[in-house]
Amino acid sequence: MLYGSLVAHGVPSDLPLHSDGAGQFDVFTRSGCWLHAARPLERFIPVNLEQVEEQHLLLCRFWQLYGELKAFKEKHDSYKADTIRKGFRELVQTPAKYSELRSSLGKLAVKDTELLEVLDDPRLPLHNNLSESQIREHVKRRKISGGTRSEAGRQSRDTFASLKKTCRLHGISFWEYLKDRLNGIGLIPRLCSLIKQTGSGIVDDCFTSGF
Repeated sequence: MLYGSLVAHGVPSDLPLHSDGAGQFDVFTRSGCWLHAARPLERFIPVNLEQVEEQHLLLCRFWQLYGELKAFKEKHDSYKADTIRKGFRELVQTPAKYSELRSSLGKLAVKDTELLEVLDDPRLPLHNNLSESQIREHVKRRKISGGTRSEAGRQSRDTFASLKKTCRLHGISFWEYLKDRLNGIGLIPRLCSLIKQTGSGIVDDCFTSGF
């Protein structure tokens, strides 16, 4: 529904969906998070020096590719893209001695298209930590409180959490924002206007009424 709404408001229909690889996001063209992709390799627990060395070697090669992708986003060309693709293939085809590491490399191999989508569109991010950090406070509050008693309470909590996060992102004091709105002062610009100014100008409508 969200994707359809974006398309209806002018967002290109071939816009990739960037995610951590969760199954519910297996729609449209996908772009994968490199930080999440590294976790199977990082979670492997070595029990001897040989396993430590093999895990270290694979992780070094993984993060080397990540660094090359960051450099590619700054200055990209087809030669660098081909080099990174070749390096990724060599990584996932490494003949690891231990089954857990081979399994981790196999998980990387099946995600090659989404992890390397950034080579076709350098504007894409390499991870989704920013999105996760935006919702982390909300998740913590939900875990502590156990939820709300009513649907109205849930909507109120979600609305104020969204307003507070948006204010912080734009350098606005949430308390001053609330005083401005509740007292009818109107000195602080509407948040939807600030979002449009800092965005790419694609969204032509203001979805938030009254704020």
